[in-house]
Amino acid sequence: MRKLTPEDLQNESEFELLTEVSHQKLREFVMEQITEEKYVIRIYSIYQLIMMMVFAFLLTRGIVLSIKGHSVILIEIGLSIVFSLSALIVIHELLHALAYLLTGARKISFGVIPKKFVFYALADRQVIAKRAFHIVALTPFIVVKLICMIGIIKFYNEQIIYFFLSVMCLHSLFCAGDIAMLAFYRIHKEKEIYNFDNKSEGKTYFYSRKLEQKL
Repeated sequence: MRKLTPEDLQNESEFELLTEVSHQKLREFVMEQITEEKYVIRIYSIYQLIMMMVFAFLLTRGIVLSIKGHSVILIEIGLSIVFSLSALIVIHELLHALAYLLTGARKISFGVIPKKFVFYALADRQVIAKRAFHIVALTPFIVVKLICMIGIIKFYNEQIIYFFLSVMCLHSLFCAGDIAMLAFYRIHKEKEIYNFDNKSEGKTYFYSRKLEQKL
């Protein structure tokens, strides 16, 4: 089967434009999906709330023990925060890039909006099907989660477990945007959706195949 191109999607007889998203307004688009879609967002919100409660417990425990003269746990939590706000951001986006490559996309690049603390990976003018997009969106969540769980199990009786627990909790915040993007697909679950990034325009376009073309 021939790989679709952006020009194919722009053929109005076969595809229709669902929406175009400026990369400068990614956060606003994410917030729209959070307010419109309930099922996926509700499930992830519960997960995120649990992660934040766990982190609050870890931090409180670390502070209390530090006051009593045992600062190792608080140091591990502090290191996890520094790691999450630096290296983990890079790792998260590199995992998106790897997923793009594994699904056949090329021309991978990265973007950042410093004022909004938004980071993203894109595949310039590469048409991404629904299944591939789900793989790209979920790869960082799954991989980081697995690594943290391995660390938690391996270092169960050691102080470094607090590092892995904290990273796992904090990373749930990083994945909220990815889950919200998937919520867009659930809102339009009856449609066959494709998207592509246009780096020069700073936009992502979402198209669906017209119903008569699927019959």
